Amino acid sequence: MKVLVVVLDPEREGGLVRLAAGLARGDELVLVSVIEVPEGETLTTAQPEARRRRRALDQLTPAGAHARTHVTVGRHGWGAVAELVARERPDLLVVGWRRPGWDLLGTTVEQVLRAPPCDIAIVKGGFGRVRRILVPVRGGRYADLAARVASGWARAQDGSVTLLHVRAAGARRGPTLYQLLGERALDERVERLVTRTGDPARVIGEELAEHEGIVFGATGRENAKDPLGPVGQAIVGAARSAIIVRTAVPVSASTAFAATPLPLDRAERSRAISELVDAWFVRNTFASSEFADLGRLVDAKQRQGVRVSVALPTLDEEATIRKVINAVRQRLVLRFPLVDELVLVDSRSSDATRDIARAEGIPVWVHDEILPECGTHRGKGEAMWKSLHVTTGDIVVWIDTDVSNTHPKFVYGVLGPLLLRPEIHFVKAFYQRPIRVDGELQASGGGRVTELSARPILNLFFPELSGLVQPLAGEQGGRRTLLEQLPFFTGYGVETGLLIDTLQRAGLDAIAQVDMKQRVHRNQSLLSLSKMSFEILQVALRRVGESHGERFVEEANSTLKLVTPQGGRLHLEVYDIGVTERPPIASVPAYLAAHPR
Repeated sequence: MKVLVVVLDPEREGGLVRLAAGLARGDELVLVSVIEVPEGETLTTAQPEARRRRRALDQLTPAGAHARTHVTVGRHGWGAVAELVARERPDLLVVGWRRPGWDLLGTTVEQVLRAPPCDIAIVKGGFGRVRRILVPVRGGRYADLAARVASGWARAQDGSVTLLHVRAAGARRGPTLYQLLGERALDERVERLVTRTGDPARVIGEELAEHEGIVFGATGRENAKDPLGPVGQAIVGAARSAIIVRTAVPVSASTAFAATPLPLDRAERSRAISELVDAWFVRNTFASSEFADLGRLVDAKQRQGVRVSVALPTLDEEATIRKVINAVRQRLVLRFPLVDELVLVDSRSSDATRDIARAEGIPVWVHDEILPECGTHRGKGEAMWKSLHVTTGDIVVWIDTDVSNTHPKFVYGVLGPLLLRPEIHFVKAFYQRPIRVDGELQASGGGRVTELSARPILNLFFPELSGLVQPLAGEQGGRRTLLEQLPFFTGYGVETGLLIDTLQRAGLDAIAQVDMKQRVHRNQSLLSLSKMSFEILQVALRRVGESHGERFVEEANSTLKLVTPQGGRLHLEVYDIGVTERPPIASVPAYLAAHPR
């Protein structure tokens, strides 16, 4: 079963993680840490701590476990956990509990047990010497969960389980443990089956004296003031090591942590969106160095049985293409089998780009020869869209080819979140963008369209995406199951369109970004950047219009006048820059024939 374990103190909770791994039994284990940020501070202040916590969780991950880590952030810790559970949908949530009355992530154990977001196991005490585990069984919906958790605990400790059923005083007959638990009573870790008559608290206390640990269910009585009940309180007080379990209650029974709609007031709505984006920024912003353990990524890839394709869109890149190919192939194909397929999709370069790629031995495609029945358009987005047809990977990564400092991290940094976080479906890179002025490389100043057009446009119309540092970054990738369902704009608007469409189709938490530190590429002229900005604005307006049932772009001007000095005079040049949108490639018959589902 999929197990999510909340780690509050990595230095003290190694035993809790080992227990959770034993409960998962080779299935998925998710190690979670929660950062609470007080009111008055922005959630983004937690990002350095989030990176530290991820490192601590990585070190805590049991060797050989099918595990991944997740750091979340919020104003109230338990609320953040509940939201994560809603996204992850684990079979079991494991939480440590140190002592009665101890605040648990901004709430109490009683409140958690009263309305758990999923099946839950609250763990008290240590595990080092626990070998014999007692499970009091009353029947009902908690009995099976308690027995299942106890068996997993026993396996983790190489221990044994005693199942105990206490009949009411004076009762001559009652259900057997086999009737109460079915096949669960025959688990290989169950050593003893005990049925006794008498006061439950006294009988359980007597049996507990012969055991080091106990697993029991919280009371099932609805609206109980104390979900542990008097017997549960007595058990917790007497036991050195205990696990309290409860199955999930219907969602309608608890609205304590239900998501609330965004407020209608503009100022309040802005604050709510800001909090939403800040929390996403902490959870889903990574550094490429977090994924530098390539062996770990290869293991994750092989365990999931997925293939990875890297596609290189090109147009006249003879100066850099060989370095790009070798940076990916040497490290990520030959040394570590992380990339299964490396292809070049060219937009009819007039230089030696294709010849160099063929000499390097990688497949070369010309975009107007791919899906010829669909026609052809010039532009990077066209090459990206058609690259889906000529690649086979379950994950597809694109990287720019005009980069002079290409590094394997541009690929493995994008792959890391996709391989280690199943809820993430689309990843963007970001980096410092030096700019070359008069032959000299200045530390900053690149990314002019990003800061002057793309980010302001997204902040205005799609503020959920305002945490993206560089929405126009060319290094990006996603799961084919998502990408094949998205339309692609053929030109410079492709990155903006993919982000907006991913947000609207899969939600903000499906998107992540990774810091690549620095990237040096060929800078374009201001006139070229003006054309790019014009196209990006059209993409955003098209999506805004569609959401309101309007045709903003179709009714707007599609020509751009640029002012250029010529011979001491100003000259107006007119460019027709309309946006062309390719449909989801999964709607193309030839694609479906080549990629059967």
